Amino acid sequence: MKILRFLFIPLTITLIVSCNISIKQHSKSEITTISSNKDSIQYLIATTDEKSEARKDAVRKMTFGPSLTEIAKTDKDPEVRKLAVSKMTFGPSLTEIAKTDKNAEVRKMAVSKMTFGPSLTEIAKTDKDPEVRKIAVSKMTFGPSLTEIAKTDKDPEVRKIAVSKMTFGPSLTEIAKTDKNAEVRKIAVSKMTFGPSLTEIAKTDKDPEVRKIAVSKMTFGPSLTEIAKTDKDAEVRKLAIERLSQLE
Repeated sequence: MKILRFLFIPLTITLIVSCNISIKQHSKSEITTISSNKDSIQYLIATTDEKSEARKDAVRKMTFGPSLTEIAKTDKDPEVRKLAVSKMTFGPSLTEIAKTDKNAEVRKMAVSKMTFGPSLTEIAKTDKDPEVRKIAVSKMTFGPSLTEIAKTDKDPEVRKIAVSKMTFGPSLTEIAKTDKNAEVRKIAVSKMTFGPSLTEIAKTDKDPEVRKIAVSKMTFGPSLTEIAKTDKDAEVRKLAIERLSQLE
């Protein structure tokens, strides 16, 4: 009897543990199935309902990436596509939408979620909408590409963002001397550190606001004295005098 009792107790424990594991596994499976069914129902609504508001509501409740991607690529309503894109995380699909969607707002949403530098650069160089390009440029980090955009983009707002992210002195100097937009030149000058170039800009730029920024960064007394005596703008001359007093 003692031997039977000794064998019976471990067997009972084993059966209880096994039952618990089985119940847990069944519960997990049931939860997954319920979640999957819910997503399937929302997908059905999102792809078949004629009302865009109903489709949007369905997309809000969806979590399955491939389904969101499909809707982002195929729905006729840009607001539905934009909402689907906002929930996407897969980089290559975001890139594809950013390059191909006809609606600028959808492309902006896709670009705002991208992280792959080369793709951001391509969009920053090629997208027809300056607002899309601005978002792409704001996420870029590769200096040479930023410099290229700062020199070539037709929109001064895009160039301003590119210049604000640049660090290479000679390129900043070139833009400060050649860009047609004073606001772009101001940002470039504000990031410069090379004294002779600052002096040249302080003496030659047509815009007094650009010259003021250059003067505020100068440290060479004789050049400041010259500007204080000769600049046509009273504010620039005043700033040069103040700068001289700060350096004494």
